[in-house]
Amino acid sequence: MTIRTTRHCRWKILAASVAAACAPCALLAAPAPNPSPAPFFAPGALDLIETGGPDAEAAAGSQELYLEVSLNEFATGRLARFVMIDGRLHASASTLRELGLQWPGSETAGDVVALDDIPGLQARYDASNQILALSAPLEALSGDREHFGIADRTAPKIDPLTRAPGLLFNYDVYAQGDSDYRSISSWNELRLFGVGPGVWSTSLVSRVDSLPGERDIHDTTRLDTSWQLDLQDSMVSVVVGDTYSGGLGWTRTTRIGGVRASTNFALQPYRVTTPLASFAGEAVLPSTVDLFINGVRQSSQEVRPGQFQIDSIPTITGAGQAQMVITDINGQSRVVSFALYNTPYLLQQGLTDWSVEAGKVRRDYGLRSFSYADDPMGSATVRHGLSDSATLEFHAEGTADLQMAGAGGAWLLGDRGGVLDLNVAGSQYDGQSGHQYGAGYQWNSSIFNVGMSTLRRSDEFADVATLEDAILPRRMDSVFMGVNWGVAQIGASYVRQEMAGQTPARYASLHWSRQLPHNGYLSLSVNRDLENRDSDSAFLYWSMPLDRRVSVSASLRHSRDSDNLTLEANRPVDSDLGGLGWRAQTTLGERPGAQGQISGLGRFGGWNAGLLYMRGDGGAPDTTSGFAGATGSVLFMEKHLFAMRRVEDAFALVTTDGIANVPILQENRLIGYTNEDGLLLVNRLNSWQNNRLSIDPLKTPTDVRMDRTEMYAVPESRSGMLARFPMRSVLSIQATVTAPDGPPIAAGSPVWLQDADPDTSPALTVVGYDGLIYLQELPPGAGLKIRQNGAYCDVVLPELPKPSGFVELDGVVCR
Repeated sequence: MTIRTTRHCRWKILAASVAAACAPCALLAAPAPNPSPAPFFAPGALDLIETGGPDAEAAAGSQELYLEVSLNEFATGRLARFVMIDGRLHASASTLRELGLQWPGSETAGDVVALDDIPGLQARYDASNQILALSAPLEALSGDREHFGIADRTAPKIDPLTRAPGLLFNYDVYAQGDSDYRSISSWNELRLFGVGPGVWSTSLVSRVDSLPGERDIHDTTRLDTSWQLDLQDSMVSVVVGDTYSGGLGWTRTTRIGGVRASTNFALQPYRVTTPLASFAGEAVLPSTVDLFINGVRQSSQEVRPGQFQIDSIPTITGAGQAQMVITDINGQSRVVSFALYNTPYLLQQGLTDWSVEAGKVRRDYGLRSFSYADDPMGSATVRHGLSDSATLEFHAEGTADLQMAGAGGAWLLGDRGGVLDLNVAGSQYDGQSGHQYGAGYQWNSSIFNVGMSTLRRSDEFADVATLEDAILPRRMDSVFMGVNWGVAQIGASYVRQEMAGQTPARYASLHWSRQLPHNGYLSLSVNRDLENRDSDSAFLYWSMPLDRRVSVSASLRHSRDSDNLTLEANRPVDSDLGGLGWRAQTTLGERPGAQGQISGLGRFGGWNAGLLYMRGDGGAPDTTSGFAGATGSVLFMEKHLFAMRRVEDAFALVTTDGIANVPILQENRLIGYTNEDGLLLVNRLNSWQNNRLSIDPLKTPTDVRMDRTEMYAVPESRSGMLARFPMRSVLSIQATVTAPDGPPIAAGSPVWLQDADPDTSPALTVVGYDGLIYLQELPPGAGLKIRQNGAYCDVVLPELPKPSGFVELDGVVCR
């Protein structure tokens, strides 16, 4: 850039000098100038505009010029070589192509081209400033299409310094009982992280039942035990232990014990996987392009003359309308409309989503701890974006006696024709061949939605789960239609399912809902079993908030056997701030009852407790039972034991190096203060994403030195990290410094340590108003040197009583 700028100035001065030197000759040889020259030239007539500089040359011969070029009012920032021959500007074909111009034969042209030979091109030459302004029609612009898109944000990297080992225990305990029965059940999970790569975890459920006069029943069942390794750069996760097989809309997911490797887009959460919506346009002048989708502005871009393309992530699902409002530098606007359709069922062109599994099928999950099939199995699933409008799918699985494979895909029909999906599969089991085929179609818009699907199998078709008595339906059909009128919505659905050797099950439903004033809500659902009219039901629901946290509701349920009315008032617990909540409910009808519950959420976990009353049915006595529950976590990390809320995904342990009572903010929200050890747990972080943590320096102790006040915490999934804000206690001094005759030292006077050289050392600080100076971390016995009015004076500080804290000094004299 420095070389280009220097060359620009040199040639510009040289060209101006040559033009100035030749101006008298030009005036003698040229005819009298036109007193009112036109600003542009048409083919065959070049106008040279005098703007306070030398006159333009129009005599015979040639003149070499290096001119700064603008194209259609857009400053290209380029200095190009031109030649004036017999009053006509010329340039090499390569120069003109580099400027973004095209003309008939421009691709092969190699000679010098006269500007007035290019159809439609107009030029204005400012001789005094050595500037050439070109104006070309759109068809003469050949520059590459300017592209504005959603660039994939760089995935946040895990800082190795934030890794720390830890052991986490999640728990969820629930107890209930009455005078005749008591039960306690719990779910527990143990995670080990930060010890080598990956995360180890195991979970189990326990239950204790107690009946009067009988022996208590104890039961504990292991659920899942696994080790998971996430490879962020390749977006691949590997799981060893209890996991599940990959699946598609036309296959079944199966729990297995073994190994699974798969794509995990969550490892790069800022990456866009669905096709982007592309909008192309063109502008003759520099313009501003505003992109609107369904009336909501998505982006605003400055574009130069020529063609451009804007890629955007549609903020809708289904059909929509996009408009580009193109406003040029003259304020003239035009609108270009596009139809679009967005769906999460498609992958971007070239993107692949895959998974591979091998192991044994899990049996009796939740009932037995270690029960697996005898024969190993394997499966593979692949989704590939063939184009932005077509995604192909493949799946295969097999075991010792069974093989199954199939293929399918999803296609976007036109710009907004909806999504069609098709699939076909075949199996070989016990010497018999079976087949499966399916089809579906979906179309959504802000007003109307429709979805249809069917999946049919032959009696011989089987998959791996079939060997474990997981029966496959032979036919599944569904149809859904919905209409949205803004404040009201109506939907209808039909479902049919047919199992081998059984009567088909067919259900139809109708749903209506409406938003009421003051954020109220009303809905009505009618369900009909087309094979058994005794199962018909209807449900009416109404709710209304009374304030930001308290709401009331009523629901009426009708069936052939009973009618029940339920009234409820509740105040849920704030999931961020915690606190207390409550719920009261009563039911009137065939079997009336009532329920009351209180709940709480704090830093150490959550709890709830309540009573349930049910009136006896058919002469049975009334029953009153109580229930209570608690949920939370216990963490061992950094040699400390913590109680905290239940951890679903990721968290951070914030440390301020032992400084207590430091306010910690998450995304600018105060979430707590560090304890006496300078530690605070921050739960509910988003794994693999930037989570902004900060401290408020205005609310920290005055004797604390901070190296930074904010950071982006990036935790791994299902793990914890150490978020460190380096701090240390220092001695802070505030002194009022005066001159020997009494007035305070002038504000702005620089201050150095007494042994420093003011000519080579930067000032330590400056004096504030009323002679105030603020200093931190002064060496023991240090003095100060202050410059005022060109002279220096010295300050001798008294011996300070403590090595840290805040000290205020008055009557300090600079002599």
